[in-house]
Amino acid sequence: MRLLPLLALFLGVPLFASDKTALLISNSDYGEHQLPEAKANVAKLAGALQQAGFTVTVKENIQKGSHFRKELESFTPTCPNGGVSLLYFCGYGSGYDRKLSRTIQKPDGTKEKEYYYEPDSCIWGTKVNNPYRLEDIVRVFRMRSHARLNLLVLDCAYNYPKAKATQQGLAAIDPKTWPGGMVCYAAPPGKSLPAGTPSALAESLARHLTARGQPLGEVMDRVKAEVAKQSGGKQELWYRFSLPKDASASVVSSRKRKIATTRLPPGNPKPGDEWINGLGMVFCWCPPGKFRMGIDGPPTPQTRDAAPVDASISEGFWMSKYELTLGDYGRARKRNPEGRELVPLVHANQPITGIKGPNALKFGSGTLEPMEKKAGCLPSGWGYRLPTEAEWEYACRAGSTSRFSFGDSVRDLHRYANYADRSLHQEDDSFHYVDLTANDGVGRRPAPIGSYLPNAWGIHDMHGNVSEFVQDQYLTQLPGGNDPLGDVEKRSNIVIRGGTWCSLAAYCQSGFRLSCKFSNNEGHSDFRGMRVVLARKK
Repeated sequence: MRLLPLLALFLGVPLFASDKTALLISNSDYGEHQLPEAKANVAKLAGALQQAGFTVTVKENIQKGSHFRKELESFTPTCPNGGVSLLYFCGYGSGYDRKLSRTIQKPDGTKEKEYYYEPDSCIWGTKVNNPYRLEDIVRVFRMRSHARLNLLVLDCAYNYPKAKATQQGLAAIDPKTWPGGMVCYAAPPGKSLPAGTPSALAESLARHLTARGQPLGEVMDRVKAEVAKQSGGKQELWYRFSLPKDASASVVSSRKRKIATTRLPPGNPKPGDEWINGLGMVFCWCPPGKFRMGIDGPPTPQTRDAAPVDASISEGFWMSKYELTLGDYGRARKRNPEGRELVPLVHANQPITGIKGPNALKFGSGTLEPMEKKAGCLPSGWGYRLPTEAEWEYACRAGSTSRFSFGDSVRDLHRYANYADRSLHQEDDSFHYVDLTANDGVGRRPAPIGSYLPNAWGIHDMHGNVSEFVQDQYLTQLPGGNDPLGDVEKRSNIVIRGGTWCSLAAYCQSGFRLSCKFSNNEGHSDFRGMRVVLARKK
């Protein structure tokens, strides 16, 4: 079992050993109904995951539902933004009759409590007849996980001796409620393994799941075929993906990434090198340099304020790899953004929207910076803030001179951005202007961070998803020169950059500009968010 450094425990600050984390639970000590293979299955899988770079935590014989909840609530935030998290449970699971109560009014006007039962599905603790519901697993991951790929593997298809014959097996989790990734059962919903049949799932996952650069869908197809063969056809896997594109994601990427997990950012970084701060936010290094800012070509009413200018960035900075998420904001503020409830359709890995200009401006220096300084994760003379408009475009371009960071062709935009295309029109045909030739897979909403390809410096979602606040007061002409910054003393309109989930492709260009009112009473929208930079203070 790989543990977090001891110093992190004393400071109460997570230090992330990788961007792949796993919690493996073996429940074997069920009294007279022992399940010895659970521990062996976890050991097989733990070794393979550690060799593939996972930070693995192993837990044994969790006793009851509240203990499951505590372990999951501790585990889910430990995966940095955009990483991979895996929860594997081997033990007993089944349906059960959940006892509920309601208050009824009798004919004489008095009230009394009435008890009734509803069918439910759960995993079982070892010592107490206190289950942990599958819906509770989903809820914890939605509210707390920051991973781009959440893998839930329930290897609990054994007949549970205490359950009724009609309650063997688990009810299906709706994959659309899972916050990105995959749900896998050792047997189809409502089914269990024949008596005396061991599960071959863990052993097969250990062989195939960590294959570098392999699409998850193809990996699971191989696992399913191998499990069926090893069991002589007695075991059939069931798995579903939260989004179709999750099937093409890789658990272990073939792309080489240099990720620093030191308490402070590394010295002498190269373009695209990454660092994970104490809050689990990932940052990419943007070196100093010169670039052509704005949009080339004849001006249009939409682009006349983006006439090209020459600009230079005198010092390098760390740009957040992903847009700020609900989870980031909640962890930093210790509450939900703007006092709002997180609704079931939203999860921690969703970009924050609805934040207003003044709150966005003070989040870095007023909230994130003091927290990181107290934790010892802030280098001397550096601070968190919104990027300047020039820094934003420089990081978006990542050395490119084309319309988009990846080139000039709109045909490739759906691979890099969530914008107005066929999937949006299918969900809401009032968006009549969309690009029907492309489909990014997400409709009338932002996509979870990191759902699309990054630019050359590893930064995601600069061309779509949600637009982002920058520091500058809006000017009708781009400021050029060395470290340009629009007037910030008299902000009335603030610049926002980057396209959104409902933007035309032209509005997703690297040099495109928009603005909104800066005041607290205006500028609220469901498509505007932010990201931060860590930069040297001037």
